[in-house]
Amino acid sequence: MEHHSFKFITTQLKPREISSLVRECNALLDRQRAVDQQFNRKNEEMNSTITSLSHDIRTPLTALGGYLQLAQRSQDQQDKDQYISQARSRIEQIIKLVDELFLYTKLQNPEYVFKLESLDIVGLLKRNLFTFIDDFSRSGSEPELKLPELAVPVIGDISAAERIFANIISNYLKHGEGPFTVACEEKEDTVCIRFTNQLKAGSRVNVEQIFTRFYKEDPSRTVHSSGLGLSIVKALMGKMDGHTEAACTEHTFSISVEFKKTVKEHAHVR
Repeated sequence: MEHHSFKFITTQLKPREISSLVRECNALLDRQRAVDQQFNRKNEEMNSTITSLSHDIRTPLTALGGYLQLAQRSQDQQDKDQYISQARSRIEQIIKLVDELFLYTKLQNPEYVFKLESLDIVGLLKRNLFTFIDDFSRSGSEPELKLPELAVPVIGDISAAERIFANIISNYLKHGEGPFTVACEEKEDTVCIRFTNQLKAGSRVNVEQIFTRFYKEDPSRTVHSSGLGLSIVKALMGKMDGHTEAACTEHTFSISVEFKKTVKEHAHVR
């Protein structure tokens, strides 16, 4: 322990008591090694988190300061209004980043739980898709819906489900292209909703890391994003006893969220 050595103890002594003592000492060393490795991983994650946050906050802050200086110096009212509009946009980016970070932090707390109830997940999804109608119009494509007409009751939290759908749709609008397909598959005890889109040319998606906090497919960070959106999706689904997974082929990317069905005797939905 004094020299931070994790070399296990060996002995040539035969007494049973000595062998037992050696086993206990080695078990302590093994546990200490695991604790140290976990500490090192957490330390690396913390450093990575600080680096990511510093970059993501500094970029819009720098632009914000620049636009405010330009607005202050400008003599033309139209230019001044444009600079102020750009500054306001950067403020909104910072607010969104802080909001997502705050939510992600809350979701890591085991004591933070939802009051689950029965809700119509397909109706909720359709309403959320409608709120993005202007964004889809600007992208030049409409979502292809393969959804049932009747209500599909599942157990969940309305606010959490809305945030899940909003984050997945926003992820597509930032990183996807082409048709955006939304399909619903009812299983025996669950309901799976799958979102599929084409990948932009040259995109490289690491499916193993896609739900990791601060993961960004765009390493140059040309797209303003906290990198927390899909991490929040997975955490929210976990809080509702649901399941989340991603799949990727050469040209397509999909995210599936699976909710538990409402038991029939409690099938009143919101």
